[in-house]
Amino acid sequence: MNAELESLALPELVDRLHDLDGRRTPVGWTPDDAVERAGIERRILALVAASPAGIGSVLPCSMEIQLRSKAQSQPALVREIGGGGIYIEVPGTWVPGTHVDMYVKQSASDEHGLRVRGVISRVDAGAVLVSVAEQPSEAHERRLRRFILELLQHRNDN
Repeated sequence: MNAELESLALPELVDRLHDLDGRRTPVGWTPDDAVERAGIERRILALVAASPAGIGSVLPCSMEIQLRSKAQSQPALVREIGGGGIYIEVPGTWVPGTHVDMYVKQSASDEHGLRVRGVISRVDAGAVLVSVAEQPSEAHERRLRRFILELLQHRNDN
């Protein structure tokens, strides 16, 4: 991976990704921009999935999702992304170590939405931190990348 990208924090990477999106033409990105975009996406994924909880950069976000476990399903609101996972406001009783699915519809016509798996790593009053690390399949990694990029599009620039 590009050494320059390795040195950037999550907010800087998101800003670079936004700049690249602004340069996209109707036929796509230039080859150099496409390579840079792929590198930025990989770096963002690595920062979100691998950072220890509570360490590193976080970005505010405001996106409605559905959080489901075997025992319950609740509407939820993603509040932050980064620092080892996704911080979600959600009612109900949740237990650390619970495997969950996070669902988001990418458009009103999207019947099935995008599903990403994670594990609850921390529980606070009315909120959970979902870790998205340790997912081995290539298909899950693609879904996770799309999910994180969707969350980043709904971030708050406070």
